[in-house]
Amino acid sequence: MTAKRMTALLACLLLLGSLQAAVSQAQLYQKMRAAYGSLKTYQAELSQSNYYPQLKRTISYNGKIYFTPGRMLMSFSSPSVQRLQIRDGQVELYDAASKTLLRAPMQPEFGKMNPVEILDLYWQKSRVSVTSETKSQASVSLRPKSDKLISSLSATLDKKSGLVTSLSYTDKSGNKVTYKFSGIKTNAAIPSSVWNFNYPKDVQVIEQ
Repeated sequence: MTAKRMTALLACLLLLGSLQAAVSQAQLYQKMRAAYGSLKTYQAELSQSNYYPQLKRTISYNGKIYFTPGRMLMSFSSPSVQRLQIRDGQVELYDAASKTLLRAPMQPEFGKMNPVEILDLYWQKSRVSVTSETKSQASVSLRPKSDKLISSLSATLDKKSGLVTSLSYTDKSGNKVTYKFSGIKTNAAIPSSVWNFNYPKDVQVIEQ
């Protein structure tokens, strides 16, 4: 095979690879939209880690996430009890260690209620590439074309169900938040007791 034919063959293979990646991105996105667009309820085990490069420190939390249209709860049990609840356009953030409860209206710019909505939002305005792929999962990288807050995102999706099993995003300061979801249940009944919580009598309430 001549050098010219070899070069042409390599160019075709590279082009084929890029076309396959583009198809895979579109398929993943459609799978994700189909999975989350029809959700009536969502619940999962949740681990969240926050990395702060200035402090060279990572703080990890473990708990559960619950979601229904118009309402979300992230309830962490370790390293201490924390609850982030959003409903009726209001945010409640409770921290047991400091005995504080912050209540504030949900700002429009932070109106995305669950982590997957963040991924959906940025998928539309980012350069998306498939970074790795197995038989059951695919990982994607998102580079926003222009954003004041986020510099990059990455996620891993189940190729069959379209459900997100991990998601991370890095802000302009280098701070990184990573979510990992396991034991995911969709459209299963959520006990009403999940949404109820009795705050301590001595809690300090901060209204904004």
